[in-house]
Amino acid sequence: MEVSKKAREMKKIIGLLSALSSPGIGLVLIFLGLATLVAMFVFLPFMIFSDADSYKPHSAGQYASMAPELDVDGTAYVWPAPTIDRISSTFALRDLFGTTRMHKGIDIANGAANTELQPIYSMAGGTVTLAGAASGYGQAIRIDHGNGLVTTYGHLSAQMNVAVGDVVSKGQLIGRIGQGIVGRSTGPHLHFQVERSGGPVDPLEYVFAPGTELPTLPIELGYRPLNIPYVMQFLEKRKSALADHNLLQMIDIAGRTKNVSPYLLIAITGQEQSFVPRNNNHASEIIRNPWNVFGCWCKGKGAGLSTGEAAQIAANTIIKLSQDLPAGRDPIQWLSAKDNPRGYYAEDNGWWIGVSKYFKLLVAGSG
Repeated sequence: MEVSKKAREMKKIIGLLSALSSPGIGLVLIFLGLATLVAMFVFLPFMIFSDADSYKPHSAGQYASMAPELDVDGTAYVWPAPTIDRISSTFALRDLFGTTRMHKGIDIANGAANTELQPIYSMAGGTVTLAGAASGYGQAIRIDHGNGLVTTYGHLSAQMNVAVGDVVSKGQLIGRIGQGIVGRSTGPHLHFQVERSGGPVDPLEYVFAPGTELPTLPIELGYRPLNIPYVMQFLEKRKSALADHNLLQMIDIAGRTKNVSPYLLIAITGQEQSFVPRNNNHASEIIRNPWNVFGCWCKGKGAGLSTGEAAQIAANTIIKLSQDLPAGRDPIQWLSAKDNPRGYYAEDNGWWIGVSKYFKLLVAGSG
């Protein structure tokens, strides 16, 4: 019986191998093998290394879900070319002169007739460190805005309104877009580049094109003026280092300019840092970033911020995470929901419960 069973199994195996060796099946297997190799070498690198949005053309209106950073004074940065609202090339990997490389800024253009000699303005106040010829850019202006923030304006006309060493103000006219091909380009445009701490970042984290519709928050999380005397009292009861009029003004400014409730910002400090008790050995450092933006108040980018700057970044994060709020979901819970497609504020599943409690207490007592 045992020998007969093994013989039957061997016969099945031989039959299967015979079928696979037939010309028709063999061709199918070869085709499937080649298709698999093509998929691995052509598509897999894009799946692993690419951000899908980097390979799509954009118009300015498609950036409405992004929340721009604010200047240190709590106001918005200036779009550098107010007469042009079209982004012809984004901050992304792209084919540049036969090689794939990172495009470190955005290109702003709308056809030669509407682009050549159009005025260019400084995104923010700062000091001009370059005004003239620059490799690849033709003619360019570079401005150091302090705190590691630098902007570059490339492919300009040689007739500039500033010189190296000039101190410029936000929105000041600095030059004009060049005519024809200036530097390594395919036509007239402004190459606008933003660098933070020595590395290029997407300029659309800082500026929006004219006419771009900005994102809005659920109404209960929107701005309402901070009752500073009441909040001072609230924080004093908790012996909080945030009970400081100037700090609360910074938080209110961040909330007002971004249409985010400053009460929500303060509530988050309660959950993240217990409102920063004065007896904490690091209280003077923590109050500069009690929202733990960039991961922590204690290291990296999170350690070099002022309270106002950290509040602005926290407000930006709230706006970003508030998008796509499903019907019936609590808007604060959504900020830290693991199914939020834009990410989540905190890993702790109970984070939103603490924030909601403090938010309701602050709003209810503010009058």
